[in-house]
Amino acid sequence: MRKITLGCLALLIAVGLGISFKFESPVWSGDPQRSAGIMTVFNRAYTSFETPAEGLTEAEFDRHAETDPLFEQSHIPLDGHPGAGLGPLHNAKACSSCHVLNGRGKPIAGQSLFRVAMRDQGGVNPVPGIGFQLQDKAIFGHLPEANVKRKWIETDGLRRLQTTITEPDGKELSNDAIARSLRIAPPVIGMGLLEAIPEADILAKADPNDLDGDGISGRPVWNLDSDGESKIGRFGWKALATSVHQQSANAYRDDMGLTTATGPDTTLAIDGNPADISWQELDGVTYYTQTLGAPATAETANSHLTRQGTQLFDQLQCASCHVPSQRTGNNPNAVAQAINNQTIWPYTDLLLHDMGPGLDDGVAEEGLSLSSEWRTAPLWGLGMTKRINRKASFMHDGRARTIEEAILWHGGEAEASKQRYAALPKQKQQQLLNWLNQL
Repeated sequence: MRKITLGCLALLIAVGLGISFKFESPVWSGDPQRSAGIMTVFNRAYTSFETPAEGLTEAEFDRHAETDPLFEQSHIPLDGHPGAGLGPLHNAKACSSCHVLNGRGKPIAGQSLFRVAMRDQGGVNPVPGIGFQLQDKAIFGHLPEANVKRKWIETDGLRRLQTTITEPDGKELSNDAIARSLRIAPPVIGMGLLEAIPEADILAKADPNDLDGDGISGRPVWNLDSDGESKIGRFGWKALATSVHQQSANAYRDDMGLTTATGPDTTLAIDGNPADISWQELDGVTYYTQTLGAPATAETANSHLTRQGTQLFDQLQCASCHVPSQRTGNNPNAVAQAINNQTIWPYTDLLLHDMGPGLDDGVAEEGLSLSSEWRTAPLWGLGMTKRINRKASFMHDGRARTIEEAILWHGGEAEASKQRYAALPKQKQQQLLNWLNQL
């Protein structure tokens, strides 16, 4: 009787939300199994994200192999100008320290970091003496900016992080005054392809004022690229970086305390001192990530599981933000010709969306976003997460231990989709999860 009652309740909720369980095939053209088009990697082992993209020419493959060690390189302090080499303040010693096997990091010290901001005025101002990013490690002879204690608080099956931040002198930073946002490293797969999506296509999906009234108001981030031009941000949890090159330089600077050369014809950093990372090295690590593909899905496009999952994904309107497919442009100067003219399946619109108070951590990312806004995270390779890093988790701060928990944290513009998911019969929920786990 209890099961019958619960089933009827779920049906009533579904009717109230306007959900129909008569599924029709989604209007998706192409082959979603080939997630990265010709650059798709047909390898779903734990090495999947480290496998060079398919479709590279021999010369492109050789350069990928040559630049691979730059991503793995562990940096150290160097003799030379003051502060040369690693740090003196930093969060990690190598790109691969946080991007474990090119995938997600865990929400632990050494594989994650904290962005911080003053809570007043919407979290747009840096913390005096710290800035927008907290460096919790330091080389010998220096002190880190602060020590962070992490504690997970669980309520109704969902957890959120509680932190205590203490400066070297023992002073505790006020939680009421200073917002803090834990960030885990996202996967670095398919970045060259995301970079190649034409700006016009991204803008075509933006609706910042929700003019169509569907409750979804994706907004592009405009930021200055390395050449000082205003372009759409695409990378990072808040889509600040406009290019893979800029994202790489930012990571060297903010995460490892390494300066980078400002151009191919100079060895100097922006401060006029010799750069820790040469232009050739910066260009090389950028090339390496640009020429990583994305793994093929475990299921074929016409499998029963795929049909069920894609139907549900559309029915719940998840695809409104996690736009299934994109098309790359045609750039004669692309670092790899395989990047051009590809239909890819990243499941993102690369836009910012208001995700509601539950995911509002008070940090507005240098004023380029609201503290409740987040870039739609790409879903390709989602099912590989724990195969690559066994205790990795989901969302920007790793609060979600499972894909279902990640769904249940969605709010704001995604609130209606979450409620539709919650109203589904358990069997339908599992069908959607099974499909997400094979991405």
